[in-house]
Amino acid sequence: MKNKILYIIVLIIAVSSLFLISKNISLAPIDDNKPASAEAMAGKVKIDPDILGQTLPLSNAPKDVAWAVFSKYLAYNKVKNIEGVRSVVYKIASVCEDPKTRIDCEARMGLAYQYGVALKKEDFVNIWSDEKQIILATDFKIKEDDVSISRARAIIFFVRDENKNLEMLSFSPFKGAVASKDTTALRQEIDDRLIIYTQDKDQDGMADYNEECLGAVEKETCMQTNPKLRNTNDDGWWDGVEALMR
Repeated sequence: MKNKILYIIVLIIAVSSLFLISKNISLAPIDDNKPASAEAMAGKVKIDPDILGQTLPLSNAPKDVAWAVFSKYLAYNKVKNIEGVRSVVYKIASVCEDPKTRIDCEARMGLAYQYGVALKKEDFVNIWSDEKQIILATDFKIKEDDVSISRARAIIFFVRDENKNLEMLSFSPFKGAVASKDTTALRQEIDDRLIIYTQDKDQDGMADYNEECLGAVEKETCMQTNPKLRNTNDDGWWDGVEALMR
C-alpha cells in the first residue's frame, strides 16, 4: 500500500558532508565522529580578525553566537582557507587533509560557500540550545512543481568542545523529503506521508522516522533512538547531534 501511495526520496543534499564528516553521515537523510582529541584542539589556528566575515556576535544569545561561527566558516570557504575552516568546525573532511586532493577540497569549499551564503539568518526561527550544543533551523516549507512535492527545512548544527568553544558540526540547506506526483495517491495522502517522513517532535535535529530506523536500507547499521526523547541515552548529546558525531 505504501508503495502505491508515493515514491519518496529522502533528500541527500547535505552540505554537511562538504567538510564535516562522520562515519555514517556523508550525505544522509540528512541526518552524524568522536569528540575531537586534545591534540586536535591544540592544533587549531588563531582566527585572523581581518578576514572577511570575522565579526563578533551582536550578543551572547545562542543564535548570534552560532551565526558568527557560521559566518566565519563561509568566509574561510570563500577564500579557500583550509586552516581557517579547520579552526571553526568539529572535524574537517579527509579530502582536505591530503595535499594530493587539494583540487577536490577547494571544489567542496566552493560548494559550501555557494549553498551557505544563500541562507539568511532571519529565516532560522527555531533555536534549540544548551551547554553542549546549538541547533538553528528554519520552519519546514512546502514546494511543488509539475512532477513533485517536497517538505524541507534548512538546519545547522553546532557543538561545544571541551573548552566550551563553539564549533560547526554540520549544515544542510535542504533537509527533508520529496514525493513524486506520478502516483494514484490523493494529495492529502501525499501531504500526510511527507509529514510522517520529516516531523521532528523532540526537536533534536533528526526526523522521528529516521530515529525509528523505518527508512533504513540496512537496519543493522541504523542505531535506533527514541523519537519522544531528545537525548535517548542520557549522555548530554541530543540524538540528532550525536548521530552526526559518530
